[in-house]
Amino acid sequence: LWCLTPKVSDTLSKLALAGTLAILVFATIGQLSHHQHVSVGGYAADVLPLLGAWLVLARVSGGRFVPTWLGGVTIGVVIRMVILGHYHWNELAFLAVALVFIGALAGVATAALRTSTRRRTGR
Repeated sequence: LWCLTPKVSDTLSKLALAGTLAILVFATIGQLSHHQHVSVGGYAADVLPLLGAWLVLARVSGGRFVPTWLGGVTIGVVIRMVILGHYHWNELAFLAVALVFIGALAGVATAALRTSTRRRTGR
């Protein structure tokens, strides 16, 4: 493991928080629209693979958004696909929707967190 500078640590924390928020919202909307309810099992199947991959990629990429987003969501969807035994072409549609939704929401959340920090610190 390598040492994180305060700037990288702060960036990594914001990226982790933004990704967590985006993935939870994505999974909640998906469960409500497909199953009309949310469940612990549904969250486990949908959130854990995506969030685990997102957090690992955030750390490995040093808090850079694009590698975290593309790699984290793609790897998370593949892990979810294997866990659930979904080996269908419609998983590509799921991947596309996940990339767009999570990318957009996490991108906006990351930008908002950075802006709020700049205003608070005067930088």
